[in-house]
Amino acid sequence: MLAIAAACAGGAGLGLWWRRDADPADTPPASAHGHDTGTAVTPSELRRPGKTGLLADLRPSGPIRLQAAAVQTDVFAGAATTLWAYQGCEGGKSCLNPTLHVSRGDTLDVTLHNTLAEETTVHWHGLMVDEANDGSGLHPVPADGERQYRFEVRNRAGLYWYHAHPHNRTGRQLQMGLAGLLLVDDDEERALRAKLGLAWGERDLPLMLADKQVDGRNAIVYRDEADDWIGNRVLANWSPEPAMTVTPGLYRFRMINVANARVLRPAFLHEGAPLPVRLIGTDGGLLDQPRIVDDLFLAPAQRADVLVDFGAVPAGARVVLRSLDYVAMENEDESGPLAPDIMADHPGAVAMGDALDLMVFDVEGIAAPPIHVPDALSSLPPPPDTAGWKAREIRLSMGADGEWLINGLNFRSHGHHPAFEVKRGSREVWDIRNNMTSMPHPIHIHGVQFRVVSRSISPPDIRARQVADSGLGPQDLGFNDTVLVWPGEIVRVAIDFSQPFSGTQRYMLHCHNLEHEDMGMMLTFAVVD
Repeated sequence: MLAIAAACAGGAGLGLWWRRDADPADTPPASAHGHDTGTAVTPSELRRPGKTGLLADLRPSGPIRLQAAAVQTDVFAGAATTLWAYQGCEGGKSCLNPTLHVSRGDTLDVTLHNTLAEETTVHWHGLMVDEANDGSGLHPVPADGERQYRFEVRNRAGLYWYHAHPHNRTGRQLQMGLAGLLLVDDDEERALRAKLGLAWGERDLPLMLADKQVDGRNAIVYRDEADDWIGNRVLANWSPEPAMTVTPGLYRFRMINVANARVLRPAFLHEGAPLPVRLIGTDGGLLDQPRIVDDLFLAPAQRADVLVDFGAVPAGARVVLRSLDYVAMENEDESGPLAPDIMADHPGAVAMGDALDLMVFDVEGIAAPPIHVPDALSSLPPPPDTAGWKAREIRLSMGADGEWLINGLNFRSHGHHPAFEVKRGSREVWDIRNNMTSMPHPIHIHGVQFRVVSRSISPPDIRARQVADSGLGPQDLGFNDTVLVWPGEIVRVAIDFSQPFSGTQRYMLHCHNLEHEDMGMMLTFAVVD
């Protein structure tokens, strides 16, 4: 009976969001929290990076200033929405959460002025930086305070991002909007762009995917100490339930999941069947060669660089980007107290694991000339042979009182004191083991990029994606900074701790389900001389 009920719920999620206005009876009632979930939902044109406003392109040629501020801006139809955003200005033009473009070897120099009434930071997610520039909660910027972040960009080309990371408040601050994109360039990326010929902002676009809980007055709603905050509105590039007109031809999408908690399984569907997608990059940049996939798992903080050929469908067709249904594996109810109704805080939201439409593409116009995608994308080396490397176990579990733990520790009690130390210049392999009585955890390691070298005891849907004897799927084949670990699974990652810094450098290891992080599923570790 439970399986039938779950199947019915999943089927309801397949209803396309632009059809919901047609039957008001399908609209759930407003909750006791006063959220009006009966607001009409109308498709909006996908926002693209431009010169001003949200996601405006910014190519720093010297020091820049960003201001963490509460601003009023138009996001949804009707009343303006209050966002917390990184506000910048160049040439007299205002931008919010600007898309920063830098090259490998550049020095990025950003001063943050915090005008919020609480502490905040800028964490440079995925970048290999020292503790002082990492932007974790170890160094908060107080209300009306300032902090300068200045460092050399050492990463390979790829899509990275920056976001707030204050202790206990990361979930609220990201839900309110404090996140932007960072594109790193290098010679291999420039060579690929020249071969593809896809213009940035036209056929080469970011897709910054999120869900927000929004009330009838267009206010973003959040409750501290809630678990797994999911929303009733879908946004891509801050466009609600977006649509985009595309030419029959090849497009490049730099996809990133910036949701608080929702794991996505995106697929591009035409008449219900998936279009083959070329996966060309992950968190840490380009793969060595394209990998054909039908869909992906994209957990919070993960990125996927994909090529989609809309020339494979006839003009006049519609392609839906849908997060397909999957088994959510939220198994934690056996060892901790749960609220009687886990959806009570999220009226109108699609449950975790149910199908959810993210946006639509209308294919129109004359077909573009075909583009040859090179077989070789980059000089990415194979995963290292970790024989002889020091092994370290990282255990993910839930305590008797329902608290999330890493190696039996919770940040709220253990705090800033490093749980362990790593010798600078050493190489370690970490066995990240998730208890079966748990849920999927996207694990992020600050200050490094790592290679996934094996997966074992994986659930069936993950085993089905295996492309290597070690259990790796296509998304495991590049450099990563966040890895999704399913209940019962063991994921082994190889980390090289060579870095040009000295002294003790403290970093964070945590779950990027932001409510888990804020409730203490985080450790401090240190790299030492």
